[in-house]
Amino acid sequence: MALARQAAGGRVAFSEFLEPDAADALMAALRARGVRAGAWGGYPGARRRVVAALPAAVPEATPNLTALYAAGAVDEGELRAAAQALVGAGRLGDATTHQDGVSLLVLGAMPQELLALRRVSGADVIVSEARPELAFAGSQRQQPAVVPSLRVDVLGARAFGVSRAYFAKGVAAGKVAVNGRPAGKSASADAGDEVFAAGLGRFRVLRVEGETRRGNLRVTLEVERA
Repeated sequence: MALARQAAGGRVAFSEFLEPDAADALMAALRARGVRAGAWGGYPGARRRVVAALPAAVPEATPNLTALYAAGAVDEGELRAAAQALVGAGRLGDATTHQDGVSLLVLGAMPQELLALRRVSGADVIVSEARPELAFAGSQRQQPAVVPSLRVDVLGARAFGVSRAYFAKGVAAGKVAVNGRPAGKSASADAGDEVFAAGLGRFRVLRVEGETRRGNLRVTLEVERA
């Protein structure tokens, strides 16, 4: 394993951005080889993280991260897709939506290709580099979403940008509560309900605004990351 070899040689080694299960598996594999390992995604509770393999003489290390801010962008997924086409998925961390744009974490120095973005999914954008701690730390935001149901795993996946299967694992492990009570696997949340997810944060269902033509529900969530 390359990271383990570099750490054994006295160098701090970093992975690319990884999904939660992949990051956990890599850290477990490093520790099984006697290598200290940690992970950081730019802010507490980050979903996508970079794993660090640490030499014995280095107590901790964090990767060099920056944030891309795209004023005028309205959808995290569309900005990620545009950025991924330019620099690859491994350079990209979590995204968060603001009132007037979207921020996206980037591993390493900001690529000029990203700063040159001018349109995302048909929308004009103005791109700049930002400090990750200003874009993400303690962020609270309102997030509109279209969902097939009000099940907690569906809402949680949209609120925190994780897969439904990943959030459902937290429900099954007793790490999710609705209004202070542990959520069952088929639990739902309606307007006014608050959902807490250990390690991710909390969200409140502000509004349920009716159905789309395809029978999905328009909701507005207030999301606070851990």
